[in-house]
Amino acid sequence: MKIIKTLFQLLIFSVLLLSVFILISSKTSVFGGIRSFIVVSGSMQPEIYKGSVVFSRVQKAYRPGEIISFSNNSGQTVTHRIIDKISIKEGNFYQVKGDANNTPDGDFVEENKIIGRVFIAIPYIGNFVRILKTPPGFIGLIMVPSAIFIIWELWQIRKEFELQIEKKILKKYHKVSFT
Repeated sequence: MKIIKTLFQLLIFSVLLLSVFILISSKTSVFGGIRSFIVVSGSMQPEIYKGSVVFSRVQKAYRPGEIISFSNNSGQTVTHRIIDKISIKEGNFYQVKGDANNTPDGDFVEENKIIGRVFIAIPYIGNFVRILKTPPGFIGLIMVPSAIFIIWELWQIRKEFELQIEKKILKKYHKVSFT
């Protein structure tokens, strides 16, 4: 029973830490340029499914075949595969395409618009994180379980404290009754 409780607490703590990391890295770069994004379309399926979280890291260079996250001309973050690289005196430009799309994207991506190369994608966890970004989701999935965990731990501390007091009283009682 104690092993199950410990594993459950470890699981909750790990999910909480991962969720916080995803929420922070979705807004700003952490640990040397890592950013996270939730995939909102199926354009990269079957490699990356809708609802996945992708982690991208800044690279010195990008090559065809790599999956990158970049800001498009509308300011949206897109995750697609590089299919071609063009180097001209103005800089490097990349032609990208979603794996599930029939044609490449209409605009080339300037190198300075690339956020990073995708190094890991976690399927479906983005759906969970998207819920966490709402007030009811945050309250229901972070605050309530955290409060339950804290209350549980305080209850355990109280029980241990009472047990220690009881032991001291019994020890004192035994000294008095035998003398």
